[in-house]
Amino acid sequence: MIVPICVALYLIAIIAANGLVAAFGQIALPITATLLIPFDLITRDVLHNEWEDDCLWPKMLGLIAAGTALSALMSPVVALASACAFAAAGITNAIIYVAMPQKLCWLRMNVSNAFAAVVDSIVFPALAFDSLDIKLCALQALCKMLGGCLFTSLFLWSAKRA
Repeated sequence: MIVPICVALYLIAIIAANGLVAAFGQIALPITATLLIPFDLITRDVLHNEWEDDCLWPKMLGLIAAGTALSALMSPVVALASACAFAAAGITNAIIYVAMPQKLCWLRMNVSNAFAAVVDSIVFPALAFDSLDIKLCALQALCKMLGGCLFTSLFLWSAKRA
């Protein structure tokens, strides 16, 4: 039951993030970095747990492809930059997530998301805007990390209560 909901929420968040960037440009990055991208990172972690032993990589790539295809309706350039950033961040996230002990769930999710946030914050603006503002990249990465901690805490708290 959780997988279809997470897939839908992941796609809604990534399409919303890409739509905001397509409409408003770089000014939207702090907003998307604080709210939408961290939400996608935690949703990806939940899906990673659910799919870990069941064709993880094809499913994750399919999820990125679906988000890219839907986002391309708004802006092909933003969609392609997003796909590359999410692929690079997703690979980074997965490598670190798998390398950490499972019993440390909160730490595992946040450390893997922190590394993914840095990768995403460099790759996306470099490709979407053909430029790299180091201060903006650092602000985005920090926002994604803090938002990721918040969403991870909320998710784990709600999972514990359920």
